[in-house]
Amino acid sequence: MAVDIKDVEQVAQELQQKFDDFKAKNDKRVDAIEQEKGKLAGQVETLNGKLSELENLKSDLEKELLELKRPAGGAQNKLATEHKEAFVGFLRKGREDGLRDLERKALQVGTDEDGGYAVPEELDRNILNLLKDEVVMRQEATVITVGGSDYKKLVNLGGTASGWVGETDTRSQTATSRLELIEPLMGEIYGNPQA
Repeated sequence: MAVDIKDVEQVAQELQQKFDDFKAKNDKRVDAIEQEKGKLAGQVETLNGKLSELENLKSDLEKELLELKRPAGGAQNKLATEHKEAFVGFLRKGREDGLRDLERKALQVGTDEDGGYAVPEELDRNILNLLKDEVVMRQEATVITVGGSDYKKLVNLGGTASGWVGETDTRSQTATSRLELIEPLMGEIYGNPQA
């Protein structure tokens, strides 16, 4: 059986048509895969950004938790730490620039942000200890630090009588001691140094 050239051309055309169809389908599939790959790359980049944010937040939280576990004085927030460093810089070297940045115009002791951080706790304790060493009255007195004006103390005014008697002598009735509630008046101590 002889092969006709027409048949060969027809088979070649059909084969070319099938190949072109296959190529078009494959190109569409590859384009779709590339688009999905681009979307996935964007999503992976977004997830990596969020993961790095979470890691930063985690490390900040771990730092804060570690500071809370430290003994007294370790649990200060960022503002208190900045103010303490600026205050120490002023005391040691006379640098005012750090304090000027943190300066508040309406200072109040009642709230930390409005002046409560003005004297760091450790320095305040050291001043009180030095005062106890220097001032005789503080050595003899009991110093009590209170946070408000509602401090009351029960004191014994005395008055209990006693006397010497023999073992079988009669004893007169003695007075009992009297107690009284003392409420000291509270005020602020301030300094007005002159330059």
